[in-house]
Amino acid sequence: MKRNEHETLPTVVEMGRVPAYYPEQPQYQNLDEEAEEAKLPLSQYFWVVKRYRRRIVGLVAAAMIATLIVSARLTPIYEATTTVDIDRQSPPGVVGEDATRSALNDADQFLATQIKLVESDSVLRPVDQRFQLRKQEGQSAASSPRGEDAPVSLKQLKVTRPPNTYLMQSSYRSADPQLAADAANAIGQSYLDHTYEIRLRSSAGVATFMERQLEELKAKMERSGQALVVFERELNVLNPEEKTNILSARLLQLNIEYTNAQAERLKQEAAYQSVSAGSLQAALATAQGEPLRKLADHRNEAHEHFA
Repeated sequence: MKRNEHETLPTVVEMGRVPAYYPEQPQYQNLDEEAEEAKLPLSQYFWVVKRYRRRIVGLVAAAMIATLIVSARLTPIYEATTTVDIDRQSPPGVVGEDATRSALNDADQFLATQIKLVESDSVLRPVDQRFQLRKQEGQSAASSPRGEDAPVSLKQLKVTRPPNTYLMQSSYRSADPQLAADAANAIGQSYLDHTYEIRLRSSAGVATFMERQLEELKAKMERSGQALVVFERELNVLNPEEKTNILSARLLQLNIEYTNAQAERLKQEAAYQSVSAGSLQAALATAQGEPLRKLADHRNEAHEHFA
C-alpha cells in the first residue's frame, strides 16, 4: 500500500520503549549536524592527532627538508637603497637672477620629473660604464638594435618616493652586496652631478648670451660714435663735453698748485718766526735746521780747540 509523503511513521525510542512521533524536518538537518559537531570534546581532536602523528611529523619534516634544499639552491639577492633629499626651494640657476628665484612648481610633478631624471640615460650611463651593470644583469649590446648607443636601462633599479615627503629612494638589487651598495651610491651621486651640470650649463648659456648682447651693444655704440664725429666735422661743431673736461682738468691742477703754495708759505712763516725769536732750538726744529746743526757742531769744536 502506497503511503502519502506527508504521513508520519511511528518510531520506538530505545530508552524506556516509549513510542513517539517525529515529523520530518529536512530544513533543520544541517543545523543539527553542525550542533553535533560543535559538541565534540577536545579529546577527540587529540585522539585524531595521536593516531596520525607519524604522518603529520613526516609531512612537516618533508616540508622542512624541501624548504632547506630549495633555499640552499637559491642565490641570495641583496638590495641597497640611497636616499636623496630633494630641495624644492633650490634656485634653478647658479648666477644671475635665477640664483635668487625659488622654484614654485607643483611638488608631485617636480618629484615625478626627478624620478624620471634618475632613470634617464644621462645619469645611468656613467654608473654602467664604471660597474658594467648591464653585463651583471645579463644584458648584452647585441640584444639592442642600437648597440652601445642605446639608452641605458637597469632592470634591478627601483626609484620610489615615500608618501608625503620630499625624499627620493634609489634601490638597486644584486647578488653581490658590495656591488649593490656601490651602485646605489654611485647612482645617487651621478644624479647630483647631473643636476649641478644642468644648472651650470644653463648659467653658462645665459652668460654667453649676455656677452654676445654686450658685444653687439658695444659695436653699435662705436658705430654711433664714429657717425657723430663725422657729423661734427661736417658741421664744424665743437664738442661742449670735451671743452668742459679740459676746463675741469685745468681748474683741478690750479687748485692743487694753490694748495701746495699755501702749505709752503706756512712752513716758511713758521721758520721765520722761530729764527726771529732768537732761539737756537726752535731754529733747529725747522726745515733748515740741518745746516744750522752742522754749524753749531763746528762752533762747539772750535771752542774746545780754543780752550
